[in-house]
Amino acid sequence: MKPALSTTTQKFVYLMGLHSHWQQDFVAGLGAQWTAGCKLTFPPEIAHGDSYFLEIIPGLTALIADYTFHKSIEFVKAASEADYCIAYYDLSEEISLHHVNGEKYKVGYQSQLGMGVVDGVLESSYTPPIGERMYSFRLLIAKKLLYKHLDLASPLEDAKDTICFYDHIDSRTRIALLDLKTRNFGETSFYLTVKGVALTAFGNLVERMAEKEPQPGLLSEQDAEHVLHTQQYLMEHLRESFMGLEQLSTMAQMSATKYQKLFRKLFGESANNFFLREKLRLAKKLLQSGQYARINEVAYELGYSKPGHFASAYNKLFNVLPKADFLAKVEN
Repeated sequence: MKPALSTTTQKFVYLMGLHSHWQQDFVAGLGAQWTAGCKLTFPPEIAHGDSYFLEIIPGLTALIADYTFHKSIEFVKAASEADYCIAYYDLSEEISLHHVNGEKYKVGYQSQLGMGVVDGVLESSYTPPIGERMYSFRLLIAKKLLYKHLDLASPLEDAKDTICFYDHIDSRTRIALLDLKTRNFGETSFYLTVKGVALTAFGNLVERMAEKEPQPGLLSEQDAEHVLHTQQYLMEHLRESFMGLEQLSTMAQMSATKYQKLFRKLFGESANNFFLREKLRLAKKLLQSGQYARINEVAYELGYSKPGHFASAYNKLFNVLPKADFLAKVEN
């Protein structure tokens, strides 16, 4: 008999760190069981499944959570003064396509970034879905270890600097994580598999962050929330024209100069470049979706009035013309 689902949301606040002692917050506050120094299991009325916590190397720890929740809980990671950051990996589709209102060629979508690095000094929260499998992979990374591999010196080593970074999951990391998702915590080789995947993900993350040149500076929770709100707005309006820096900074409740600086800190590029890049990433998905009879339909769908301009921008980003990726709709 399945546990009854609870729709009343409980708020649970906890601390997080590079070592496992913080798991005791879940034991004391939610009645979870901590076994073998690595596995956390919730009571059956809360969730089915386990999480796995493993130190990979000094300064780098992996956390895998595989649960189906029966109770609605908002997990709030409290802000701390710890010198670490958390890399979150979401294995859902970065861009999902679906039909809208049965229109012949119209394709709707939800677009999101799959990876984020959040400083331990910032509060963050997450409410997992009820009755659905939730699988997440996280790396807890000591700032000193990250700085060492990024070959960074001051001012990023200043305690006032905040690390935050958002991007898509690279293909090598995604393949490794999808393979890990098929493994069982009880497998004899699981320990070694986690170590290999964590080192792969960390190496690829360092490469990606080095390419984007992380920007120094202090970032408050409120500023981060406001800038992320505008980023989500941009992702939801990729069919439209770029709304402009003044409107975005007003939405973020800050000056245009401050907004430009913080957006670049979080995403490694300007808001305009980010928007155009994501528009073209969506174009690639639409071209490959098999829902369009002609390439021009995709161009018009994304607001390009001149197909030639669309083809030029696409070629500049992907080094191929749209026709190389196009899968035409097959009429019944």
